[in-house]
Amino acid sequence: MRRSPLAGLTAFAVAGGTLLTGPPAYAAASYRYVAQNSASCSDTGPGTQEQPYCTIGAAAAAATAGTVVRIGSGTYRERVTVPRSGTPDLPITFEATGAGADRPWLAGATAGFVVDGQHDIVLRNVQVREATTGAVLDVRNASTVLLDGVRVEVPYRSAAQGIRLAGASGVTVRQSYLATHLAAVTMDAATRGVTVASSRFWGQNTDTGTGTGVEVAGSGVTVAGNEFHNWSEAAVATGSGAARAVVVNNAIEGWSGRGVVDRATGTMISNNDVVTYCADGIRIEGTSTGASVQNNVVRRAYAQQGIACDGPGVAITVLGAARPVTTVDYNNTYANGPTYSWDHTTMDLATFRGVSGQAAHDRHTQRPVDRQDSANSAAPGYPATDQIGQARADNPNVPNSGTGPVTYADRGPVETIVRPQAELGLALDLGTLAVTADAAASTPGWFPLASYRFDFGDGTVVTQSSPKATHRYADPGTYRVAVRVAGTDGSTAETARSVSVLRRVGTVGLLARSNLRYVAPLLDQSLGLRADHYGVDSVDKFDVADTGNGAVALFSRSRQRYVSADDNGNGRVLADDLAATGARRLTLIRNRDGSTSVRTSSGRYLSTSGSGGTLQAAGTTISRFEQFHLVDVANANRTLKARANGRYVTASSTAATPLIASATGVGVAQRFDLVELSNGNYGVFARANNRFVTAASLGTKPLVNTVVVPGRWEERFNFVRNRDGSTSIQSAVNGRFVTADDAGAGPLIARAVNITSWEQYTLG
Repeated sequence: MRRSPLAGLTAFAVAGGTLLTGPPAYAAASYRYVAQNSASCSDTGPGTQEQPYCTIGAAAAAATAGTVVRIGSGTYRERVTVPRSGTPDLPITFEATGAGADRPWLAGATAGFVVDGQHDIVLRNVQVREATTGAVLDVRNASTVLLDGVRVEVPYRSAAQGIRLAGASGVTVRQSYLATHLAAVTMDAATRGVTVASSRFWGQNTDTGTGTGVEVAGSGVTVAGNEFHNWSEAAVATGSGAARAVVVNNAIEGWSGRGVVDRATGTMISNNDVVTYCADGIRIEGTSTGASVQNNVVRRAYAQQGIACDGPGVAITVLGAARPVTTVDYNNTYANGPTYSWDHTTMDLATFRGVSGQAAHDRHTQRPVDRQDSANSAAPGYPATDQIGQARADNPNVPNSGTGPVTYADRGPVETIVRPQAELGLALDLGTLAVTADAAASTPGWFPLASYRFDFGDGTVVTQSSPKATHRYADPGTYRVAVRVAGTDGSTAETARSVSVLRRVGTVGLLARSNLRYVAPLLDQSLGLRADHYGVDSVDKFDVADTGNGAVALFSRSRQRYVSADDNGNGRVLADDLAATGARRLTLIRNRDGSTSVRTSSGRYLSTSGSGGTLQAAGTTISRFEQFHLVDVANANRTLKARANGRYVTASSTAATPLIASATGVGVAQRFDLVELSNGNYGVFARANNRFVTAASLGTKPLVNTVVVPGRWEERFNFVRNRDGSTSIQSAVNGRFVTADDAGAGPLIARAVNITSWEQYTLG
């Protein structure tokens, strides 16, 4: 007997509820290329990348066993017939390449593929639209055909079917998407051994037509792990000639139609989630024999607005001759009204149990917890794994009320598993090249967390019982820091973040020239940074970090993030990431007046031209909005205590009042920021009124704090360190020292030639 590489997929689906996620391993293939947009394409050429075919049909005519036809972008108005078969080891494959808008489409009223009498054929990522008649993908008298990742979209109320299987065997449809008005997938009575899995099916919400997701008339068909939405007839329907169909792990949302309708022999309906708005959720009709309806979650919800309902349905219906040969048990049902129907008589769960002798373990509930650890794992068709491939798990907080070999399996298509959740916070100290990883926000699953494994990305791995670890790096760089948390049951979760550990070259406050306010992150992080802060404190400190090649990054101490300038120049500037890459690499431009401008990776400058001084990467030229003073934090919040009288130099908020050494204590009026300008000169920025101090009229007048832009020599001072540890202040405009006149009783003025106690200050 010929053994196909696709054999075994049906059995896998029944046991596990999902299909293999990757393509089978085939022998070496040969490639043919189709690219209608290529200027060198020719249907009489060799089909190489250099000279591809123009049409898919030409490639199909040339394909032999082992050929992979790679279809390039474009719209192909074709109906392609596959004329030859592949072999088990060398199937013929038609594969659409590209992603998104670059992926090709077949389009037109009759667009699609026909596989008639062939075997070992693969259609992968093929997309078809605009079909109005016939079957888009027509597989007749064929075997071992894989439809993998196909997409079919037909026009509204189109008469085209999606996939038609006639006399077919060993066909698999997986990870596909079909949106149709009529049936998405149909199978005749001669079709057998088909698997439809891990796919999505959308109906067109109409009240006419036979809007069914999957119609089964053959034998040995598995419909597993799919999503169905908005079907006007039914999501899944098995005909009277069908046998041994398995309908498991599906999520079904009905429209005006039913969820599952069974008229067949030996149908196994297990672990589905069915929601309907009009009709029955699961309906077992009179021709059905030996159906098993177990472990399902079925809800009959209120009809949505705009749905025309013939009459109210129920969660589960059993009709006519099917009643004595149908098993209904271990389901969760809920409805806004009667939940069951026994031969057209609607009733609640208790009444249904009484008249049918069924549903002893059914529950009338919509609580998620009532699904847990309560299924019958011996039910026909029961899947060993859930819709996404998860194995069954025992919730220690819920009593095991199920039966069969696994008493803790859940009802419905999804096994509830509460796993640990890993959270990772990183604190960065650029001064020591150290990172502190904090996983304390991680949460346990069903069992307590027992260990934390930190991987710092440089070969250092630490496993410990406490959630915080600190590591010092030997070299600067960008590292991936990961944490894996583990519960006492062995369950794990992992998360990781990238962090740039860079050498700090300074720590500054950014004083904006436009409004003489310091830049700081806003409380609402999404609003970015704004120049609206008075004085340098913990909120508005930035580390200047060397990123190499003359670039730097600004690291917000309070946010623990690098400053990012939007590359398109239109967005706000944010402190948003620990990795100093891309838009977080900046260049500092020193201006002639001693101010600094910050150029972004887009070539624009950081600007305070946004509302209220909000930073934007918007400046194309340098004006006062693009100028900043980088104030070393060591020179911020300084005080000057006059040796002449032991009192603190005070600046008034009144512009006309000169500086004087008069205060015995320290407040805002006694604090100054020393702003480096150029040539070793500093500006003295008074916190009392956010103005610079000036020695007006070439130093002949007392010092006053009145200047907005320190552009003249009158606003520039040198700070001279004396041998006794005191500091003297020399005006750049006249070379004289600032004296606390009259032993401190008079205002400060730059007129002393020599340094005495009147010209000495303690810099605090």
